[in-house]
Amino acid sequence: MSGESILVVEDNGVIALQLGELLEKNGYRISGTTAYGEDAVEMAEKNPPHLICMDIELMGKIDGIETARRIHEHADIPVIYLTAYSDSKRFALARETGPYNYIVKPFNERELLASVDLALHRHAIDQRFRETMQRYRAIVDSAAEGILLISCDTGAILEANPASIQLLGYTEGELSGMNVGDIIATPAGQDRGQCGHIFLPGGWSGEVQCRRRDGSLRDVELTSRIIPRGGAPARSCMMIHDITELKLAEKAVRRANKKLNLLSGITRHDINNHMTVVLGYLAILSEDLEDSASRDIIMKILESSRQISDLIQFTKTYEDIGVNAPVWQDCRTLVETAAQQVPAGDVTMKNNIPVRTEVFADPLIVKVFFNLMDNALRYGGKITTIRFSVQKSGQDCLIICEDDGDGIPVELKEKIFERGFGKNTGLGLFLSREILSITGITIRETGEPDTGARFEMVVPHGSFRV
Repeated sequence: MSGESILVVEDNGVIALQLGELLEKNGYRISGTTAYGEDAVEMAEKNPPHLICMDIELMGKIDGIETARRIHEHADIPVIYLTAYSDSKRFALARETGPYNYIVKPFNERELLASVDLALHRHAIDQRFRETMQRYRAIVDSAAEGILLISCDTGAILEANPASIQLLGYTEGELSGMNVGDIIATPAGQDRGQCGHIFLPGGWSGEVQCRRRDGSLRDVELTSRIIPRGGAPARSCMMIHDITELKLAEKAVRRANKKLNLLSGITRHDINNHMTVVLGYLAILSEDLEDSASRDIIMKILESSRQISDLIQFTKTYEDIGVNAPVWQDCRTLVETAAQQVPAGDVTMKNNIPVRTEVFADPLIVKVFFNLMDNALRYGGKITTIRFSVQKSGQDCLIICEDDGDGIPVELKEKIFERGFGKNTGLGLFLSREILSITGITIRETGEPDTGARFEMVVPHGSFRV
């Protein structure tokens, strides 16, 4: 106790005096004493106490039960009934006002003090609980996502927040009488009640379609979490995020990319045809020329023309960067796939990446692994081994490609990623960095010159699984 105030409402003056003395002796403050219910209502409103000790039979026009009811209309104050009556009818009426205890006179000091202490403690817990519920209710009601509370036993919708009501087009009353199978669209021929995945013990997340009141369908991301009771699933809390517009935008982008790829494919095909003709005529000219100076010029033109053809072919390989959505991919498999596409010769490929190490990246990430191998074989010099491995770096993960070749000079470590730098197309490492950056992966070269190159792909937390 810490000096909590108590209002004593008792029609017996002697008992009221004894109550006051007993409570004050044990550290409580008496905020007031009255024998009338009307006075008690006024006193509780003007100077709210922490607790009311209320007799049921009072002087005046209203009894203790009605007094408690009127006080609770404007204040949350716990009440302990003190009465000489213990009949079931009176007890039932008193119970409707939510008392914290019902003590039958005569009572002893220990019983009263224990009741007061417990009532104050329980009321403090109840207040914290109500405040917590109000906060959660405010969050749920103001959430932009739809939130539904579902019965795990029947699949009935028990509660719906304003966002879900707006999304689905039903009133709150209509949703409360429906089954979750009525709003989750299922494939033709499948029972509407087959929505068991949302009741999985560990919860569930995925994309589904929701059926609105007007029959139209909305694409949504649905996340469900189970609320247990007594160790068994009782409720499923479903959060619904509308992604219909996002899906439409994705389809529009895919259609636009398809048209652009078609156009670039046709253009590339026509340019290649013309380049073939140019290369053919240049080859004929070089054979007929006897002047060595003119032949050298023709050979330079031939070499430039071949580079143009290579660049055109290179654009075909990388025209799909960012077109397809990133996916989880097994790093060990990526190394093995890329290794099959490069002529390694006597160079040993070592794949030390653990099984089931996955990275979330653009599907073209396999080209990154290919480029790293291809560059090592082309420019590594005395190279004998290319090794892939992974290691943790704080919260990030490093995917490492290193060799034992000539290495890269310090002044070129960043330039090698620039567009056009290099002896071939000059785009391999530049595009590799672009592919990785789609999901926030970075790449850097950290090897020692003359001891070998070392490329580190830094995968941020959340984009790798080991």
